Amino acid sequence: MRAPLFFFRSFFTLAVLLFCAGLLSAQQQYRTWTSANGAKLQARMLGFDGAKVTIERSDKQKFVFPLNLLSSPDQAYVRQVAGRLTRPSTPVSPRAGSGASLPIWSPAVRDAWWQRYSTPEAWEEQAPIILKELQTIWGNRQERSAREGRDFFTWFSHWRWLSIFSKSRLLQADSNVHTTFVSIGKNEVVRDVFLKALHPSDNQPKALEIFLSIGAEYPALIGRYTALASAYAVVFDQPFPRNWPHHQVPDKDVLVDSAKVSSRFSEFVSAAQSRKLEYDPAQLPVSELKFVVDHLLPKSELEWARLNVKLRRSTFNKAFKSIQYDKPRLSAGVFSWPNGPYTLASISERGGICVDQAYFSSMSGKAKGIPTLTFVGQGSGGGHAWFGFLKGPGRWETDCGRYENQNYPVGNAIDPQLWEKITDDELGALARGEKNLTGFRGKSVDYFEWALANPDQPFFRESLQRARTLHPGFVDVWTLEAEWVEDHIKDPRELRNFWDAWVKAFANTVDLKIEGQKKLADAYDAMGNPRQAEKIRTFIVSQNRGKRFDLAIQAASEQLMKLVEAKDWTGAEKQYERFVRDFEKTAGGELFYKLVRPYVETLAGEGQRDQARNAINYLKKRDVLDLGPDSIIGREMKKLEAKLGG
Repeated sequence: MRAPLFFFRSFFTLAVLLFCAGLLSAQQQYRTWTSANGAKLQARMLGFDGAKVTIERSDKQKFVFPLNLLSSPDQAYVRQVAGRLTRPSTPVSPRAGSGASLPIWSPAVRDAWWQRYSTPEAWEEQAPIILKELQTIWGNRQERSAREGRDFFTWFSHWRWLSIFSKSRLLQADSNVHTTFVSIGKNEVVRDVFLKALHPSDNQPKALEIFLSIGAEYPALIGRYTALASAYAVVFDQPFPRNWPHHQVPDKDVLVDSAKVSSRFSEFVSAAQSRKLEYDPAQLPVSELKFVVDHLLPKSELEWARLNVKLRRSTFNKAFKSIQYDKPRLSAGVFSWPNGPYTLASISERGGICVDQAYFSSMSGKAKGIPTLTFVGQGSGGGHAWFGFLKGPGRWETDCGRYENQNYPVGNAIDPQLWEKITDDELGALARGEKNLTGFRGKSVDYFEWALANPDQPFFRESLQRARTLHPGFVDVWTLEAEWVEDHIKDPRELRNFWDAWVKAFANTVDLKIEGQKKLADAYDAMGNPRQAEKIRTFIVSQNRGKRFDLAIQAASEQLMKLVEAKDWTGAEKQYERFVRDFEKTAGGELFYKLVRPYVETLAGEGQRDQARNAINYLKKRDVLDLGPDSIIGREMKKLEAKLGG
């Protein structure tokens, strides 16, 4: 509750009201207080931040008022008790269930806490105590109302900082790391940049170890380059994929440097301070910087790119075509790099195919401080690779080298924070700020993390719902609530309501909308309404025949395979031919890999070889795919036909 001075003119008035509310108590923990004008009351002191006193009445309601409203003896008492409580030699902790509560957060309270709890063992001990206190506050409607918008989530962030530490290997770290942990723990701005960068699937203890190692080695840099240090932490907390940077180069030819992450951080900052980079990393958020630091290149490769790639960020799209395309390699079907060490200089000299052009462009951009990523997609002639880069703050260009005469519905890249797929549409959402949660939407992160910290509490789903109310497009919140709904909700009508809300929330994000539509159709099936379910599934296909035909083909393939599983051969053949006609103008690799090949191979496995051959012949008759001798799909089709035999 806010200070009663907002409502009362004198401490005497406050004393009368507290007396009438039943605060006069004989309990030992309460004492008699005297105001400057002589009024008396009994209350328990909870805290003092140097200017204001916090007291608690018997019904656990709390009040805050300036120290100068008390008598001189009571002012002296407050200072004496507050000083004694902050001594490291008296680490008295509020115990769960004791009725004690966390004081109102302030700089003084923060500093006193760190002074009192000065060892790793104390931090580890305090983490569960603080969480229990926060749960108690949350469970009391009045306390929650008083502190939810005030300091509750400040204490919660403090708990997160301690909790991640207690799960790490840092308890046995040297004193320099512990000093850094305390220093950053007191610097809420730096601490919170790191905490907000974390994803639930990150190796959070490892990320903290990396972050603190950077802070310990470079304490003068961590404040200005907090986002850069956080980006390194959330990228290097998990091993890089075994086939990094891609599968079309022999492992022995890839140049990999095992330098410490802190050394990489220092080298990159030095390059920035020497004005060798196109962006100042101090001005970019973690969501963009993670697409700069996600590589294992040695310093020699980075320096080569900074010296030899003259393109500026405004024209960096030209990097792709600066590498000559190796047509003889394509004609010979040599898709893996055949030219020895896979260096930027070698690619520049010898040329390469699309994947090498994309690699060269992406890595050169990262060396120059430009966020980049490599995309792959399926067009009418088969697979292709291109790259994207940050052309301006918050503005991505994602079609550099993406052939205009090929129909690529979507490009798939890798988000290095989790090493999972991200589409160019999702990257666009990042650029629009849908995941850069700040201001009002930033509160949704607090509710989301509060839910994650309390998976077994009755308020778990309520916290998720608060988060998505604040930010309806927060994907991770919806995903976690969907898992809870699938595990706990049995009534198909409630499932329908949830998935209907999902579809509306992601009406402009095709991938997620279709995911919700599929679940919505399943809910209608469970409700005994197959007609509505089929209507939704048909709508998915018809609605996405244009730009996102890749998703429509995937949905069509799922429908087709259900008929095959039911051994409805006639129905499957009719459905297959219908889908081929539906997508013959877009077609390409998406149609071949997601629908044609799985269908043909499944038919062959079921002994329906004649129907499988008919499927291929129908495809050829309608001249849907590019099956020329230099076509990737043409080669794949020959392999498929060979499996069917004569």
